Amino acid sequence: MVFKLVDKDHEKALSLKGAKLWDPSGKKRPMKEWVQIPFEHAGMWSKLASSALKYVEKSSK
Repeated sequence: MVFKLVDKDHEKALSLKGAKLWDPSGKKRPMKEWVQIPFEHAGMWSKLASSALKYVEKSSK
């Protein structure tokens, strides 16, 4: 699962085992705010989704 995160949420997400910056092109150009979280952390997806939604809502105003 991929989430758009910033600040402490971004740091926490990247600290999870197997997490990495998302590179949708596969050309070693990851998107700096987007974090790919592996299935083994699926229990955290809901919380990360809430954080991502708050960020997107805030940035769209």
